[in-house]
Amino acid sequence: MKNAIILATVVLLTFIMAVAQNNAGKSIPPTQSSQEGNKSSQVITNGPVAELVSDSDATLGWSVSSGAGAMSVKYGTDRKYMNQTADATAGSNGSNFHARLRNLTPETQYYFQIMQNGAPVGGVGTFRTVAAGASPIKSRATIPE
Repeated sequence: MKNAIILATVVLLTFIMAVAQNNAGKSIPPTQSSQEGNKSSQVITNGPVAELVSDSDATLGWSVSSGAGAMSVKYGTDRKYMNQTADATAGSNGSNFHARLRNLTPETQYYFQIMQNGAPVGGVGTFRTVAAGASPIKSRATIPE
């Protein structure tokens, strides 16, 4: 029995060393997505911020490092399944964007991801809609035009 355990340990260590040598010098990011090859090089410099959140709508704003192509927001109530999309409108300088998310459910947590030409930019954000009929919440942050 001892010999079998020793043999299994040697085989496992040999396998680990072979994998390590095969991947030597390669940098593997901690997380990868199915869109890894399409990732945008755009950098968000301000935001995204939920500028206004009501019981059925939210307005998000953000700035990017330089003029961007088609920007949008994908969103939903499940972080892993954001199946709704809102197109973003560019400000006068082409670096500031706003998107209005409509038909939201009151008192519900939403997740969102800024997208550029179908590729994610930045991390996943979140906000919660207010109760039905409650006053909208306005963010103190501003996105310069």
